[in-house]
Order: sequence, then structure tokens, then C-alpha cells
Amino acid sequence: MKKLWALAPLFAWACGAVAAQVELTYTFKDKHEEKATVAAEPDARGVVTVTVRRAELPPGVEYVTIQPDFARAAIGEEGYYITPDGFLGTFRLQKGSYTVPGPSGFYGRNFMPIFGMKNPRATFVAIVATMRFEYDLMVRAKDGAYSIAPRFLVSGFVPPDDITVHYHLLSGKDADYAGMARTYRNHQLARGVCKPIKERMKTHAELAYAAKSMEVRIRQGWKPAPSPVLEQTPETEPTMKVAVTFDRVGDILDAFEKAGVRRAEICLVGWNQKGHDGRWPQIFPVEETLGGEARLRPLIKKARRMGYQIVGHTNSSDGYSIADCWDPDLAVKRADGTPFSNAVWSGGKTYALCPQRSFERFYPRDIQKVADLGFRGLHYIDVITILQPPRCHDPLHPCSSKDSAIWFDRILQACKDHIGGVASEGAFDFACGNLDYVLYVYFNGLSGKRNPLHDRVIPIWQLVYNGIILSNPFTETVNPTTKDAMTQLKLAEFNGRPIFYFYSQFKADNKNWMGSTDLRCATEEELTEATGCLKKGYDEFEALAPLQLEFMEQHEQVAADVFRTAFSDGSEIITNYGASAFPYKGKSVPSMRYALFK
Repeated sequence: MKKLWALAPLFAWACGAVAAQVELTYTFKDKHEEKATVAAEPDARGVVTVTVRRAELPPGVEYVTIQPDFARAAIGEEGYYITPDGFLGTFRLQKGSYTVPGPSGFYGRNFMPIFGMKNPRATFVAIVATMRFEYDLMVRAKDGAYSIAPRFLVSGFVPPDDITVHYHLLSGKDADYAGMARTYRNHQLARGVCKPIKERMKTHAELAYAAKSMEVRIRQGWKPAPSPVLEQTPETEPTMKVAVTFDRVGDILDAFEKAGVRRAEICLVGWNQKGHDGRWPQIFPVEETLGGEARLRPLIKKARRMGYQIVGHTNSSDGYSIADCWDPDLAVKRADGTPFSNAVWSGGKTYALCPQRSFERFYPRDIQKVADLGFRGLHYIDVITILQPPRCHDPLHPCSSKDSAIWFDRILQACKDHIGGVASEGAFDFACGNLDYVLYVYFNGLSGKRNPLHDRVIPIWQLVYNGIILSNPFTETVNPTTKDAMTQLKLAEFNGRPIFYFYSQFKADNKNWMGSTDLRCATEEELTEATGCLKKGYDEFEALAPLQLEFMEQHEQVAADVFRTAFSDGSEIITNYGASAFPYKGKSVPSMRYALFK
């Protein structure tokens, strides 16, 4: 096929042809391209499987792009594409591009190995069965057509796997983005990689508690971030700011109880040596300026006695040279053998830890010490599920991204084994079998700069995992009752588990990704105000909490600025962003409000 964007094959589908024409583009290391076209027929289930065998690749190939004919649409046609990072775009622009980074970026966004498109000829969801960390997803508007295609990296330090992509052709009630999500959810459940919360909570009391409770994170102490000292020593280490001592956390719990907040999961952030991001991978001793272990243990006992679940925050993927256990062998190595670092946080220059070395050196010993303090609940490990699993080129512990994901999952499993449950920062679903809670699914999904190709954010991740993994949808929906009405509505529309954060703002450069509002408790007035915000969120969540256990079965726009979210128990949430009230089932949903229908 000479023209990559030729639309003639699209009309074969409209006329009832069975076989799909799949264009393979081989990009060589010298940047030239060669193309081949293969035919692929749907099986009895309507699944078109495309397999590219590694052993049959031409020599010198660096990338392979897979482009079926049904994964294209003419500009101006009805329909849309969806990406795994939550975006939906219609076919309205003449020109544009968007890449969901995999191997091309450290901050990957291929949270789930799926993508999809609906056009007048076909609706499909693609499930990338192999090489899930080795492709960039590319959306293009060019030469009169839209396309969506994965581009796989097949050279260098990647697994020697064949490439397999299953394109599930959908029809009837499944021919929309909710149907795409249900198809992938059913795929995950059928192969046993994850289980519903309803099933897991029968043997995990900590998860059962968390599912009906808000998350309350309390940042207790931190050094300047980013640090002015890149390679810190005990002599050059900046002073840690003490914001909330262990005794003051006890005051917060007293205020909660007095206000009628009967349930909450408390996560202590910065309880470890030198506070948040202080000296990872060093955890102990418990930070002395906060009260040390002598005050932490009574606090944990008090919280549990009052009926609150309490856990700590640790980190198993970042390290600093000031740690008493630091060893250059721990770091992820680039291809040239140098340690990988691309950030500066409170502990100074931040080195990525090789997941294999992190597990071998610190698990389960260190997490057992954390558990021995008395923590029980969904223990939080920072970062693990928000970044593309790293490649480590160290010849002593080489790890592909696939290997790293396996080691990370073992870390999460160890936390569940010792503390009862586990949470992390983001939505990468390689950990869906162990992960109980996601701190935020979409990073800056509401306030970030949006690619012109995208029309809106959709709860594609929640349509797959609501009822399987607890989640807060956006960074912006932290401290929801302090935010504007639109942000609060998004929390309801995406059925988020509310999270409140004392001292969410701590960066010295004022890059506050969780928003411009905060909870503080330095004075009694601040604590009273913060508790009031929490109580409002607690009261609203009481009615919505049962939906954390249900599958999200449908999400759709039912009118201009009005959305419907439906669940497996028959419940519906109507969110009205419009300027006037919206009538629904004999009731009226006010402007900039939501309503629960059972």
C-alpha cells in the first residue's frame, strides 16, 4: 500500500469484508522505513490477532508500527479514539499528533495496555498482550485521516518476545468506550490477574475498612525540595521543617472524633528519618524531632483504639547518597554504566533504585520493622505505579522494564503480607493483583495543558478498575471540599475515594501539583477549619461509599454538560456542569451539582 493514510480499505469493512488489512511499518536504525501488508481475520469471538515474530524481523529494525485498516477514520466522521491515560478525541482536526509515551519517556502514561476507536465501520479495543512496556501509542491526524497505532521498540535492551496485539471488535451495547473498558476488565478477571474488592475484603479486613473510609495524609516534616545540596552528608544536610509532631497527630484525631468523623485511614508522611524524601532507602530511626519511636508507638495505639486505620509512607524506588545504607550498586544504571538520576528532592540528587536490588536488600526485613511499629492498613509506597518501570543495564542485576515490573509487584506483595494492604501513587496496572488504592489516576488531568486533539477526559481507568482498586481520580481532587464546584463534581463523576492532605504544599519552588488550597494545623483555628472541610467530605462520602465495591458499567454524556455514571448495583450518578437544572427520572439535578439515583 503506497499511501499510508489511503482510505480505500476502510470501505471494505463497510461492505462486509471479513479480513482486515494490517500495515506493518519497519523503522530501521538508519531511520529509513519499509512497509508490509498482511491480512488478519477475526476469530469466532470477533477478535483480530496480530502477531509479529521477533525471529522474522528484518535485520537492523528498531521499531515496528502496527496499523490495521479499521483503526483509521476520515476527518469529520462520527466517532472517537480513546487512550489509556484517559483522553477521548473526536475526528475534527485536519492535523495534529499525540503520543502516549512508553519507552520514549521516563514518565510513561500507558497505564493500561489498551487503546480503542469507534468509527462508522468498526468499534474496537486493542489489548497489547506482549511487550506492554515497549511501545509508544501514536495518534495522528494527517492527510485527511485519523489513525491510532502502537510503535514497538524491538532493539536494544528489551525482552526477546514476539509482539501480539488482540483487537476486539465490538458491537451493540458494547460499541462505545464503556464497552471497551468492560472488555478489558473481563479479560483481566478471566485470566485471574486481579479480583474484585468484594471478594478480597472477605479475607482482608484492612481493605474492607479502607473501602468505606476517606484517606487522610499528614505530611509531618520535610527538608527543602528541591534541595540546595545535591549530595548531602550529615554535616551539610539542610534542616528539616517540623510541621506536625506525633502528639499533634493525636490532636488531629481528637478533633476528628469530636466532629463525628468516625472512620478514616490515616497515612503518616515523613515519619521516617529526616522526613518526607529525607534519606531513602533509609527508613529508621523514626524521626526524633517528631517525637521518635517513643511517641509514634502510642500514637498508633491511640488511632487504632479510636477506630481509625493508620499506616505509614515509604519509598522503595528512590535513593539518596546520604542514606546510611547507600551503595552505588543499588542504582539503576544507564547503558553507559552511569547511575540514573533525573530529579532533585529533599534528600538531594535522586537516584532511581533498581527494583531487583531494592527487593533483595530491603525486603522483607525493613517492611517487617515498619509493621512491628503497629501500622495496619493500606501501606503506602511512593512512586512505584506512576512511572514506567525502569530498565537497569547493570551487568550484575540487569532488568528490562518487564523484569522491573515483576520485582515491583513482589515489593507490593510483601507489604500486603506484613501490613494488610498496599497503595501507591499512580495507575500502572501491572500491579493490579496487589494494588488496593491509587493516590491519583490522572496527573494534572483537570488543569494541565491539553493536547488539541483531545476533547475531554473520561474515566476509562475507572470503568475497568472501579470495584477492583480504590482510587482518587486526579491530583486536583485532593482536598476536594476546599476546591471549586467543578473539581468536586469531577470527584463524584469519576467515583473517587476522597483524599485529604495536611500540608500538601511543601515545595520550595511552589510547584504544588495537588492544587492551590491546603489543610494546616499549626493553630487551633487552622485545625478547626481543616476538620470542618474533612467532615463535609466525610458526610458526602457516606452516601457514595458503597459504590467503591461496584463495577462502573457505563459512563456517557446525556446532555450538554451533563454526564451519567452507572454501576453494577443499578445506582447512577448524574453530574450537571450546566448553567440550569437538569431533569432526570422525575427529579431535578441543580446546576453545578450531582445527584445519586438508586
